[in-house]
Amino acid sequence: MLFRRSDNSLATDYHSPINEGVIFNIRWVAILGQGAALLFTAIFLKLDLPLLPALFVIGLSVLLNLSQIRNSPSRRQRHWHNSMALGFDVLQLAGLLYLTGGLLNPFSVMILAPVVVSAVVLGHKSTLMLISLVAISVSFLAFFHHPLTWQESVQLPPYYLAGIWMALIVSSCFLGGYIWWVSSSARHLSATLAEAKLAVVEEQQIRALGSLATAAAHKLGSPLNTITVIGHELARDISPDDPIYDDIQLLRTEIERCRVILSELDVVQGRRTIADEPPVPVTLLIDELIYQRVGTGDINFKITHGGIRNGEILRVTRRPEWLHALETLMQNAKQFALHEVNIHISWTEENIKVSIVDDGAGFLPSVLANAGQPWNSSRTGQGGHRGLGLFIARTLLESIGGSVHFGNADGGGGNVELKVPLAELNSVPQT
Repeated sequence: MLFRRSDNSLATDYHSPINEGVIFNIRWVAILGQGAALLFTAIFLKLDLPLLPALFVIGLSVLLNLSQIRNSPSRRQRHWHNSMALGFDVLQLAGLLYLTGGLLNPFSVMILAPVVVSAVVLGHKSTLMLISLVAISVSFLAFFHHPLTWQESVQLPPYYLAGIWMALIVSSCFLGGYIWWVSSSARHLSATLAEAKLAVVEEQQIRALGSLATAAAHKLGSPLNTITVIGHELARDISPDDPIYDDIQLLRTEIERCRVILSELDVVQGRRTIADEPPVPVTLLIDELIYQRVGTGDINFKITHGGIRNGEILRVTRRPEWLHALETLMQNAKQFALHEVNIHISWTEENIKVSIVDDGAGFLPSVLANAGQPWNSSRTGQGGHRGLGLFIARTLLESIGGSVHFGNADGGGGNVELKVPLAELNSVPQT
């Protein structure tokens, strides 16, 4: 399971590939344009305008922008601020149009600008709100406005004003919906591209680890053979009553474990096959992993299971990827447990699921947020820990179609759940 931010929020109000702060700059441009158009009309065209009230309305936008300079809201707060600011822009433009001729003002089409900006930068909720506000504003301006001098001498048919009213409402709906749809598609495409890049990076990491593992296995072959020979000679020359006899036997056991791990790497690399190996009961397999590889120490391992029918125990093959992932996850649980690790095995017709719960302190929030990613561990740099164990376990499971979920149990402690398709384990039930 890849721990990414997901998901369905890619096209929501809070995720946009465009910096929402662009609204701040757009408003400054609009303020300059409104002021220039107003002064040009009043000074050069000599039209009788309520200049001071109009400048006051423009000044409100200036105050709003200056207040945003002083306040630096968070990302989510900025979204809300921008939504409210665009709503203010609609009302501010409606106020200017009320003072300068209403819908018959040629600049009345500019009331659609906040809708377009919202559709591109924000989301569908903000855009729907602005479309409704535009519809209310143009409906008000169709009946109430301060007429200009030329409007008193020119009689336009009522159908013309009704046409402008309808055009503005239809245009706001069409532009808002169409631009939001296009922007939403762009957001989904951007998110998909980001996930593809992340997948490529992870694939490169996996290949790099595979190459390093192959090189390490090749280099370890010769020294391991030498250590094996020396271990056998020491075990032959030292009598059972010697104080270091048990240490020599432990050394030989660990040497054999290393040889098994290297042989499993051969399977993963495709140099051997597991097709001829007989399946074994899954409970027996996990028992072997615990007592031969993980070790119990002072920790009590409890294994429970439940199949699709009573009295049925699943049999699986020794798939190296699955075995290594299980070993790593159980070893991790053992290291953090206080007294006990509970392992529950369940299966269906398609998948097998193993839940590993310890009674320790559980995953730290900072670790859990990126669990399964490389170089992510609360013990990084301590005792040789690099945070790669969970990453390797996850990638091995994913290579055979499985997944792993990291979390904390309700009663405390870590809770790791892994799932693998039964087809990958050549499993058969045993009654």
